[in-house]
Amino acid sequence: MYCSQCNAPLETDAKFCTNCGAKVTDVQTKATASKTEATNDYVVQGKTIAKQYWSFIPNALAHPFTTSKQVTERDKINAIITIVLFSLFLPLYIYSSARVVMHGFMSPSFADIVIKPFFILIIFFAVLIAVKFGVAKLMKADVSFMYVVTSFGSLMVLPTAIALATWVFALIGSITFSSILMLLAISLTSIASMATVFSLKTKAPATSKLDAVYGVVITYVAMGIILFIIGDSLLGNLLSEFQNSFYAPF
Repeated sequence: MYCSQCNAPLETDAKFCTNCGAKVTDVQTKATASKTEATNDYVVQGKTIAKQYWSFIPNALAHPFTTSKQVTERDKINAIITIVLFSLFLPLYIYSSARVVMHGFMSPSFADIVIKPFFILIIFFAVLIAVKFGVAKLMKADVSFMYVVTSFGSLMVLPTAIALATWVFALIGSITFSSILMLLAISLTSIASMATVFSLKTKAPATSKLDAVYGVVITYVAMGIILFIIGDSLLGNLLSEFQNSFYAPF
């Protein structure tokens, strides 16, 4: 708690400020108590989310497809966290690998190699999920947009776990092995995208005319277009950064 007159720190039960002599009002005390309670609420909420996420991971790793068909409203936060983490681990791997390969000769920009690609990947997944939602509606599946997010996010737990391992191995300088793991993570992401369509098909009525296979085809065509647009921007950004880093010492 701080004095409203001179901002000097106050004791919890103080009646007067020892620095300027101003009287401590009930309003100050209540405001401080409210801030403390709000902070405690955020801490408790954060712990609850973390606990739920750690309990969500084992099932999603052991039975990804089954889990994707049984997701509930409470799992949507877990799915969003997973997608965000994957979007972060991929550029972190590239950044860490670049630092190892450059051996200090060049200094890659964290903002250009991690921050910008992170947001680009978030946009990519948002558009991809929107496409899947459209496919779900074509299959007449009775699902919401957030259900599609949750279903896809549960299937992304395994690729995200491997992406984390990829980043860790890149940090310790094992570039070859980390590159193999990253290829595996990206391949599993593609499989997760396909599996999501089959998972959504289970929510469609038997009278649905769009077969899941054609749903996958639509998804992959859309994914290819999105990757062409976003990938060109992302690759151009990375190449520009490497060129700037190369010529910077001269």
